[in-house]
Amino acid sequence: MRFVDRALSNGRSIRVRSTDRSDGDFAVGGEDPNLDARRRNLCDRPWVWLHQVHGAACLDVDQLGIDAATGADADASVTSSDTVALCVQTADCLPMVLWSDDGIIAAVHIGWRGLEAGVVEAALVALRHRTSAQVHAFLGPSIGPECYEFGVDERHRLEERFGNSVIGTTATGAPALDVRSAVRSELEHHSVQIDIDDDRCTACDGAFFSHRARRESERQTTVVWIEQA
Repeated sequence: MRFVDRALSNGRSIRVRSTDRSDGDFAVGGEDPNLDARRRNLCDRPWVWLHQVHGAACLDVDQLGIDAATGADADASVTSSDTVALCVQTADCLPMVLWSDDGIIAAVHIGWRGLEAGVVEAALVALRHRTSAQVHAFLGPSIGPECYEFGVDERHRLEERFGNSVIGTTATGAPALDVRSAVRSELEHHSVQIDIDDDRCTACDGAFFSHRARRESERQTTVVWIEQA
């Protein structure tokens, strides 16, 4: 598990936890009776999880309420509340956490379709509606281009939108997609400071679940919450 703690300007702090295989399965939608216990062991407060649809919707949990936001079709959520935890589930897609110095946080799930749809920008817009403070990012483990063979036509569309940073090559020389580089470019364009960039490949590294490499149904989670001083 990766631990990230950062102080905020108002005396509070954020906590980010990014799990791996050893921490167990955090996939949603099943009937695992131990899921709630695993969540409580990480953060003992209500979790807002999403029905991730590879789109660009970002939910404002403070406006919707915890019950309405939890399980909703979206790939990002944002809050300033210190009574709730935001999370995303991944097994090759890129998990991202955003936070502002004054305490707005977001959790974002980024696959190639969500990248193309604009989920990174949508999450940043949601934060910018609520703060002008500096925004920081945590990027968790995801599949790397060395393992991510990708269709040329779809890659060309992404290249037109995000530039040649998306172009990669697999370990065998096939055309590949570099989602992480595209996200980095988006964040830099929006003046977001990347504090942590954990670029381990979930397909290469057996410490992680991988849908593409091993067809696993289990999922890692990346969760963020705010702690009072």
